[in-house]
Amino acid sequence: MTEENYPQDRNEVCIGPTSDSAGKASSCAGCPNQSACASGKFKDDKEKTSQEAEDIAMRLEGVKHILLILSGKGGVGKSTLSSQLAWTLSYWGFQVGILDIDICGPSVARMMGVERQEVRQSSSGWSPVYAKDNLSVMSIAFMLHNRDDAIIWRGPRKTGLIRQFLTDVEWDDLDYLIIDAPPGTSDEHISIIQFLSKVPRTHAIVVTTPQEISLLDVRKESRFAKKSKSPFGSRGKHEWICLSMLSC
Repeated sequence: MTEENYPQDRNEVCIGPTSDSAGKASSCAGCPNQSACASGKFKDDKEKTSQEAEDIAMRLEGVKHILLILSGKGGVGKSTLSSQLAWTLSYWGFQVGILDIDICGPSVARMMGVERQEVRQSSSGWSPVYAKDNLSVMSIAFMLHNRDDAIIWRGPRKTGLIRQFLTDVEWDDLDYLIIDAPPGTSDEHISIIQFLSKVPRTHAIVVTTPQEISLLDVRKESRFAKKSKSPFGSRGKHEWICLSMLSC
């Protein structure tokens, strides 16, 4: 559990809700979360999250590299970069998958030219849509009856679908899995960082434009990754790249 996931109303001096002394230390006196910490609730949540991450890492064993495409602000070319990167890598002969986790604003399916396709269910999970033989696509857009329908979901439901995308989709053996995330730092970002925390082949690309208003949000995105102790934000074996898209 990362610090930003600690209870917001905790005492100023907090030893951490997953500590062995949580809820029992003298510094816990008067904290509204003292009973919950003492019961081990937060520790159980941490163990559950860790187990989920291990299960996902095992499920994605056949994926050589995961590229997480992020942006601090919308409209900077993130989804365009994701789709063009997927096409280019597939053109070079790599086995590529692209996953859209922008649950409320999916655009990858349309950019890949497969928005009217449907996801097939099999005994081993969901079969992604194929834009070409070596390029598979997965998005919530394939599950909508009407592409103009608004997706109004709370955080837990978004998290559940992202988990399914990682565990239930037949990604098979891929050279690259490109994950197109929504802009900002929302539930989707926290979820994907936790889910991929045990996958050692994760790389992040942050997309921006040269304008200061966009660069400001990129700095926030970078701080978020470091504060959340994401694998690509805090460990040398992962890559963290910031890419500036020039205005046309």
